[in-house]
Amino acid sequence: MAKQKCTFPGPICPDCQYHQLVGCTRYCNGFPKKRRPRRFRSSDPKCKPPKWCPRLISPPVCRVYGFVDDKSEYLDWRFNRRDYKPGAYISPSEFHYTLRCEADLRLTAKQLYDATQTGSVERIFSDVEVELGYGKVIEIDDGLRPYYFYYLSFSKLIPLLHFDRSRVQPAKPAPSLEGGEQG
Repeated sequence: MAKQKCTFPGPICPDCQYHQLVGCTRYCNGFPKKRRPRRFRSSDPKCKPPKWCPRLISPPVCRVYGFVDDKSEYLDWRFNRRDYKPGAYISPSEFHYTLRCEADLRLTAKQLYDATQTGSVERIFSDVEVELGYGKVIEIDDGLRPYYFYYLSFSKLIPLLHFDRSRVQPAKPAPSLEGGEQG
């Protein structure tokens, strides 16, 4: 199977809402608790976020989204997986998903994608004890720009062009072991 090319462009500081340019001096105003803006040093990257960026999450967080119920899974199968052909566009409906778990993969989106091109997706996620099922959406979030992947059959991850995390159904709280409250 030929390796599919995919790029993962990162965000740039001039596009950030916290980036300020005063004359020729650049500042970052994204720090919490109304801290003073931090001045960029001449050794800091010109476009890419520096290592001290307040929005940067290191290592990136991996979130796995699963289906809300069986009906949602069936609808996804009908629309996305039933007649899937390589190279086809997949567009999962966010409101059919809920957050299942968070994992510490310690991989960026590019590293995860490259690892799945040469190895098994199940092997990568078995190391952190995350069970994957067909149609689940995997998010790699570094705090600056999240990347989403659709888990398809045959141990394949497909990068998604769009997935709105704000439309995902809230996770249901685990039922208590003590039982319900008596009134």
